[in-house]
Amino acid sequence: MKWKKVLWYSLTILLLGFLTYYIIFSTVHIIREFSRTDAIWKQVITLICNFIILLAELFSAFYSVFIYYFIGSSSNYKIIKDEKNSFLTQDPLPKVVVAIPLYKEPLAVVSETIKGALQIDYPKDRFEVIILDDSPPDHSTDIEFFCKENGVGFVQRKSRKGFKAGAINNLLKQIECDFFSVLDSDHIPTPNFIKTCLSGFVSDDIVLVQGKPMFVNQDDYLMRSSAYIHTQFFHIYQKSRGTRGGVIFAGTTGMFRADLLKQFGGFLEDTLAEDTDTSFALMSEGYKTNYIHEICSKGLVPWNPISMINQVWRWTNGITSIFRKRLLRILRGKNSFINKLDIMSTISTPIIGVSIWFVNLLLYIMYKTGIEFLRPDLAQTIPLLLLAPILISFASLIMALVSWRREEKEDRMIRLRGFFGMIWTILAFYLLMLTAQSFLVWAVLSALFGVKKDFDRTVKEKTITMGKMSQKLKYTIWSLGLLGLSILYYIASWETFKAGNALFGWFIIAAISITIPIIITITQFRKLEIMKIFAATKTAADVEKEYGE
Repeated sequence: MKWKKVLWYSLTILLLGFLTYYIIFSTVHIIREFSRTDAIWKQVITLICNFIILLAELFSAFYSVFIYYFIGSSSNYKIIKDEKNSFLTQDPLPKVVVAIPLYKEPLAVVSETIKGALQIDYPKDRFEVIILDDSPPDHSTDIEFFCKENGVGFVQRKSRKGFKAGAINNLLKQIECDFFSVLDSDHIPTPNFIKTCLSGFVSDDIVLVQGKPMFVNQDDYLMRSSAYIHTQFFHIYQKSRGTRGGVIFAGTTGMFRADLLKQFGGFLEDTLAEDTDTSFALMSEGYKTNYIHEICSKGLVPWNPISMINQVWRWTNGITSIFRKRLLRILRGKNSFINKLDIMSTISTPIIGVSIWFVNLLLYIMYKTGIEFLRPDLAQTIPLLLLAPILISFASLIMALVSWRREEKEDRMIRLRGFFGMIWTILAFYLLMLTAQSFLVWAVLSALFGVKKDFDRTVKEKTITMGKMSQKLKYTIWSLGLLGLSILYYIASWETFKAGNALFGWFIIAAISITIPIIITITQFRKLEIMKIFAATKTAADVEKEYGE
């Protein structure tokens, strides 16, 4: 295992050195070359535009450095737990509350999660399951009745203040327990959930232990790519963070020390990424967090592309809000330097992604107005115009392959797909990411400018509908608008290709990436049809049963 760590760390250092050289080389080149233009105003514009693009390039290219670091440190991950720690050997065992927040969820999904929670392998008198339902009262009658029948707590608020975080904080004020765990309404816990998480509290400064959720619905290429986001998150990022006490709460399948969480003040309520936001704030206060890479729940990814994009939109908006609101707090935090760098890279990732989207637009404007794009050639032969996209794409591909190899050892469905299944899944993953990027521009800008957004739950029901006309219209209209912009990029790529201009690479990448949304609209048309009645609902248990058959 050590040789792997050395390999990835060596790549990290080499890439960091090369990027430092690239910064100096490019800066000197731009300053030397821009003065060749005749008009002063054009010199100034040329200088400004080129340095804006260089800055965006460097941010995204430096992110690829972190990818190699994450892979390297995650290869050194070992499960840190103690099944004979003081919590698991005390008599009586700690009191645990399993909270399941929900909003307008169907009973078919919630009931299976409740049944799974009630079957957790832990003394029945030492844990309690409580539903936190923020739905309108008329929507929750059947769920409330089911809870009463099964001896499950049911808490409903009059307002949705703070959304999911607010619901959790409301419960924290009402209960007395030793540990507090959170499950999403569609995540059916495995019997080992409580004991596995408790075994991860190996020191008194650990406030959170995160277990691994498994996502079981992978009916088509979009669902597989959505599940693959989580595969990379847990196999690379969470394992890496688990080696240094900097694990992020994933919003589900995690357990907190109730006294430490209450002492901190509960969950932060003013962003749409309350799980990540609270994790970073806890780390900044000096608390440690732990990750146990064992399956502790089985859940669902969204069933359709719009719900997938809505989910990523919410994550993006929330994480960008953390950048705007908590930057100074993070920089002044009591946690380690490497954890601060990790947090900084995480909260700046959405900004980096969207900045490249604007770079493509700026390059097109520069090309059409005759403003020169200045970049040096490496050894006078290799143009560095596509340095950022090449570096980030290659690093992301390496991470995807490593994630697949690791997940293949644990997931039977992954193994059954074989080599070509791996290729199609990774390809679909990148298609989804490219598609989502164009829809995330407003997610980032609204967060940076402080535009208040409501928490929009992720639809997990299996449907042949999209439920809301506005969602379909917004997706379709935006996709058609992107198609129009892609046509301009295709024309520019053809013109630059004929002229031997290296900008061809930027334009063809931009054109292809923003053509994908309309392709998905066409191929997923039946799923985008507007109807008001859900065709069916399925739980993780139903899906697993189908795959087993």
